[in-house]
Amino acid sequence: MFKKHFPLLLILLLALILRFWQLGEIPSGIHMDEADTGYSAYSILKTGLSQYGSFNLLALEESSGGTHPPLYIYLIIPLIKVFGLNIFVERIPSAIFGVLMVPILFLIVNKLFRSKGVAAVAALLIAVNPWAIHISRQGLLESIALFFVCLGTLLFLYASEKNRYLYILSAISFGLSLFSYDAPKVFLPPFILLLVFYKKDDLIKIKKYFMYFLIIFGMSFLLILKVLYFDGQMGDYNSVSIFDKTGIERTVNRERNETKAPLWLSSIFHNKATVALGRFETSYSSIFSLNWFFLNGQGNLQQSVAKHGQFHLFELPFFFLGCFIIFTKNKKIGFFLLTWILLGAIPGGITTGNYPYRSVLLLPVPIIFSSIGIVWLWNYIKKFKIPISFTARLSLVVTCIIFVISYLFTYFFDYPVYASESWAKQQNDALKYAFLNEGKYEKIFIDGRWESMFAFNFKIDPVLFQKAYLNQEEYRGAKIMRIGKFYFGNFIALDKIKDPKEYFSDKSLIITSGTKLKDILPLKEFKDPGGIRVIFNAFSVE
Repeated sequence: MFKKHFPLLLILLLALILRFWQLGEIPSGIHMDEADTGYSAYSILKTGLSQYGSFNLLALEESSGGTHPPLYIYLIIPLIKVFGLNIFVERIPSAIFGVLMVPILFLIVNKLFRSKGVAAVAALLIAVNPWAIHISRQGLLESIALFFVCLGTLLFLYASEKNRYLYILSAISFGLSLFSYDAPKVFLPPFILLLVFYKKDDLIKIKKYFMYFLIIFGMSFLLILKVLYFDGQMGDYNSVSIFDKTGIERTVNRERNETKAPLWLSSIFHNKATVALGRFETSYSSIFSLNWFFLNGQGNLQQSVAKHGQFHLFELPFFFLGCFIIFTKNKKIGFFLLTWILLGAIPGGITTGNYPYRSVLLLPVPIIFSSIGIVWLWNYIKKFKIPISFTARLSLVVTCIIFVISYLFTYFFDYPVYASESWAKQQNDALKYAFLNEGKYEKIFIDGRWESMFAFNFKIDPVLFQKAYLNQEEYRGAKIMRIGKFYFGNFIALDKIKDPKEYFSDKSLIITSGTKLKDILPLKEFKDPGGIRVIFNAFSVE
């Protein structure tokens, strides 16, 4: 038994190392979303309320004023209870579920193709996949959402007359994914229809248990509708939707003003429907860029290393080869996988910006296609004489290893430096400097709403934070949140004054952007990784 599963165990060990090695140091900072999530869990653990003094079981308040899917927070509460509040502990669930994706994908592929070889290659590819590693090493929501969607898919595929109870477990897994991240709320309804179409012959035989599936998932989705429409989460979606009414109307008016056509004619070609469709087409198609998938990834350094694609470049030819082979041999599976990709891109396609995380649910499918292509080529090479076969196989393995090592070097050695600003390392350093020098000053002014980051780093008593949040003050026209000596706010006056003494009281420390108070010699500079650009400055008022 051990020998039989030894290759998969090795792949699991590799995935474990790549997700847990220096987990607390890489990525190199703690950005606001991580701080907000971790401190929210800490606050609930200590007080039963979020740091904002409220509690909603299904949608927790976040720093932006919106709501937060709660599952990740609930998962880290017991970890914080046992190990304390720190960034390593917060990232543990993402890493664990990232590792568990290896056997999940192995089993999905083995079920679809009944090939342990293809399944093992898919497991290996997801173990070293740039996108999978990236989401598994930060305290955010995508890793657990991907896990529960794929687990639900696996259980649905394996359910049969003998294992009919798996439909119930599948519904529970899909239901949990709805409370882990926003993308499943858009993705799952059409995806479940796809699963039903794929397994329609089996479902006819066990209608009763499929009805249980529909009831459980339906109840979960009703709870989500309650969150969307009664707990304010729809406002979160509207803030990032490409279909925002004001923006569309503005575009329609501009397009009608930029044409020679009479109004009745321009109204046919320039209206809300055409603008909305055009926005979706542009946003949705951008997700399928080869540059984004295989070359340079996405420019947001929180979501990509930006020097490598979301998938390794060596997978590109195997991806297309795998597509061709699947559609040649089994159109049903090919249609299922292709539709999975198309549906997985929808959450990213209907929202603004170019955020890979929103389309993360498509991640397994390109890996599956590439695995088919790799195994086919491996077996094809086997037909040649031993010297040629050995040389070709060795070349293939070495090429793949070179690409993987190149990515891993970038991620573990270069990325922590050049992406440090995106991960708020300089903000964290500035806060630590202020905290360590607190005894020298009567007041410390932080120009920015960094209170969650501050509270996370220094384990501020949640009761103190809640009182400060619910009783915010004013300081010379600026709305501030005061925690002890620390005053957090957006001090607009810093754009106008030339000397901090004009605005701030004596015996104060000020942390502000490096673009402000340029004529004053700072007490401390916090620079970019190259040591050239000042990102934040510390000033003292004596």
